[in-house]
Amino acid sequence: MVKALASKKPKKHTKRRHPAFERSDEFERKRTAMVQTAAYLFNRTGFHATTINDISNELGISPAAVYYYFSDKTDLLYHCHLSAIEKSLLLAQDSEERGGRGIEKLERYILSQFQALISKEGTAWVFGDISALKPDQRKDIVARSRDVDNYIFAFIEQGVTDESIATNNPRVTEFFMIGALNWVPRWYRPDSELTAADLAEIFLQFAFDGMRPRAK
Repeated sequence: MVKALASKKPKKHTKRRHPAFERSDEFERKRTAMVQTAAYLFNRTGFHATTINDISNELGISPAAVYYYFSDKTDLLYHCHLSAIEKSLLLAQDSEERGGRGIEKLERYILSQFQALISKEGTAWVFGDISALKPDQRKDIVARSRDVDNYIFAFIEQGVTDESIATNNPRVTEFFMIGALNWVPRWYRPDSELTAADLAEIFLQFAFDGMRPRAK
């Protein structure tokens, strides 16, 4: 007689614990790891489709550990946006300080953003849609992001002045550039074979050269 086998629930496999959680006294490092991982997953699968369990599993920790640092998933998303703005501002400042023509500063900034995007540990972008945030959080993010917007606008204005960029409306050009950049995390996949330089080159080609064929 064949005995019926009792059904067993499949074991839940979690990833190896993130190095930031090997020590108990590194509060900021743990918080940073959570934000980076959340941004990575939000970009890859979307905010609504990503759960706290997904994030904790990716980090190799319990969901309760995430809730110790953030009140809920929206609070975590808010801090992802804060981190993205902070890093973007640092990249823009670095591009400005290194000098050059307007086009060179803009290209340098865009390349550095793509380099940050392809690195999971250095995720600097989060999908630009802020509709999931609470009203006061959205207001704060919009206000903070203006500092980055102003750098991009200044690069474009300088480019017009030094004739490295041709546009009749720097402000609309800035809006186009920011909108295009904010959408990249929505379609980019980490397993892509494209390097940061490849992505930046394609992006810049469309942004500055367009799709219209040039006369031979």
